[in-house]
Amino acid sequence: MNSNNQINNYPPAHHVIFVVLFTIVFVFVVSLIGYIIGGKTGLFLLEGLIIVPALAYAVYRKYDLKNIFRLRKVNIQIVLISIFVGFGISFIADGLDRLFQLFFPMPEIFEEQLLESFAIHSVSDFVIIVLSAVVFAGIFEEMLFRGFVQKTFEKEFSITQAILVTSFIFGMIHMNPWWLIQISFFGIFLGILAWKSDSIIPSMIVHFINNGLSIIFINSVQDNDQLFLYQNNIYIPLIIAVCFITFFGFKLFINICDKSQHGKI
Repeated sequence: MNSNNQINNYPPAHHVIFVVLFTIVFVFVVSLIGYIIGGKTGLFLLEGLIIVPALAYAVYRKYDLKNIFRLRKVNIQIVLISIFVGFGISFIADGLDRLFQLFFPMPEIFEEQLLESFAIHSVSDFVIIVLSAVVFAGIFEEMLFRGFVQKTFEKEFSITQAILVTSFIFGMIHMNPWWLIQISFFGIFLGILAWKSDSIIPSMIVHFINNGLSIIFINSVQDNDQLFLYQNNIYIPLIIAVCFITFFGFKLFINICDKSQHGKI
């Protein structure tokens, strides 16, 4: 298995599944340790170490890290359209979350704990939360899911199956049943971006934006949300407009990726 031919290959699907299962146990343990230590340590350890099992596996098996984690450069056009699409997707994801909360509300005690885990009370909280929930999550979760997991699945299954299964696993590993559908839905967008560009940079950008906006909203004055909310839900005309804009942004992204892959950019 450690031959030179393996450099351009990918691990078998059952190895990937094993690594993911081990990662779930691993992040649960480190999160528990962080909870015992106190403060925002749990979040920092979870996001900072989530990539460790997959990275250790890839290094041990002598895979090409750049290839297996989809660490491929993209042109500036793809970066710019990813930023544009990122705001749209984040807005839609927030609206979807608010909709699901109407029918499957998170228990108040869990919601309070969740909000407190992302609440910023000091400079140290700000640094740890931004570093963990935005930077680490955006980079390491994309390396793990859209890189290591999805790209391997793309080699053994159809693209649709690879994206859907990876997105579901992505939702499961967040260990929040009230967010499973929303996060999985968000993961589908990320999966399409990574697949079409063959890079995790676009999905990283969208992940950064989504998590960054979430941190801002959680820590902002509640009245500020009323600019685009009606009875705690996003205005229907606004969400429809954002969906259309995001759809055309996606089409533009796909066209740019196709041209780039054919050497026209």
